[in-house]
Amino acid sequence: LHHHLFRTHAILGIAVSGDDAAQVQRSLAHMSLRYEQQSANAQTLLKWLKNQSQFAQVLHPSDETAPGHQYWQEICIDSQSAGLVSVIFKPEYDITAVRRFCDALALFKLGFSWGGPVSLIMLYDLKMMRKLENTHLQQGLLVRFCIGLEDPQDLIQDIENALKQL
Repeated sequence: LHHHLFRTHAILGIAVSGDDAAQVQRSLAHMSLRYEQQSANAQTLLKWLKNQSQFAQVLHPSDETAPGHQYWQEICIDSQSAGLVSVIFKPEYDITAVRRFCDALALFKLGFSWGGPVSLIMLYDLKMMRKLENTHLQQGLLVRFCIGLEDPQDLIQDIENALKQL
């Protein structure tokens, strides 16, 4: 079994370099500080995003109206939450408009990752990815914000400027 796993790792290139391991180890010392700040930043953005008319839905587990909020409360007893906030644009905004919005963001970078110091965004067309029948999600294009360590007021200003591009 060990030989088969070893060959699979070698063939697929599944390995962690020494530099990658060192970076992870080095970042563990301040991970709780980053998480705390990202949680606070996400809460600030969440409150602001919920008041924007362009969105059909704002998704974050700490929001009392969010599906699954009760599970979040049970698990996250310290009231901190991940820095991931998603918005679903109203259906009248097509893919071209939402891409214009994403392209207009200056502080948010395009990326799948999360948990780092830089804020990221990713656009998803959910109807192309899955069936939305009998779901808690509204119809529309979803943009996921991964909130970093930037000043939340700067992030809000960046989103506000980008919304003008719709």
